[in-house]
Amino acid sequence: MIYEDLTGAIIGAYYEVYNRTSRTYPEFIYERAMIEELRLRGLSSTQQDAYEIFYKERKVGEQRLDLFVVQQVVVENKVTDRLTRLNKAQCISYLKTVDKPVGVLLNFGSETPNFHRLYFDPQKKPEFVTQEKVTPDAEWLYPELSYDIIGGLYEVHRTLGAGFVHWIYANACHHELKLRGMGLEPRKRIDVLYRGIPIGDIAFGHLIVEGKIMVFPTAIRDVADIRLENLRVWMRQRQIQLGILANFDDTSLKPVLVKA
Repeated sequence: MIYEDLTGAIIGAYYEVYNRTSRTYPEFIYERAMIEELRLRGLSSTQQDAYEIFYKERKVGEQRLDLFVVQQVVVENKVTDRLTRLNKAQCISYLKTVDKPVGVLLNFGSETPNFHRLYFDPQKKPEFVTQEKVTPDAEWLYPELSYDIIGGLYEVHRTLGAGFVHWIYANACHHELKLRGMGLEPRKRIDVLYRGIPIGDIAFGHLIVEGKIMVFPTAIRDVADIRLENLRVWMRQRQIQLGILANFDDTSLKPVLVKA
């Protein structure tokens, strides 16, 4: 096992922090406690360091790591009832970010200690990252263009994995679709209408592809939290008939077609 002694020390520190704290604190409290406990064990760590994220040689944003222990092991902290496949996928994404093979995923919110050692092999796709392929339908608007766009979205998800912020995926989608030769109009904000009157706008990076299709990359826990009717209103305002909503904060990508 790579870094067996180091990960063993990290997990030992986790048990100490877990046993000395309640389950009611926000994540940053456990993070600071871990830093102190690791220090007492002679292990240096950095907190919330920012690292550049590249997609096919193009910088698409920055990601912060919870803890990076002796610049070798990524530590991701969670406060949740139980760790999920998505949590594992996120930690693997962070290992890709710093090009390191070993991470430790710690949960401070469960009734009993709950953690995972994770190993990233760049030659092997993690088993918990899956794709659900979409077959073009004759009833689709712009079927060839839609199919090519969705193929690009799958490529972004396959390459980056889950766990990054929305803007990283939006920038990566822009780069991927541009590499595929598509005409793109990047948009950073969406107007909010009330009774047909603009009352403000919100940040929501998206793309208009070939003047025909809006692509909405997002990264949220539950895509159902996005009201499709709000997207339809924005599409109609821009005279776009078809949208594609893609939530990258999941272990599988399930694009949603939105008709205005």
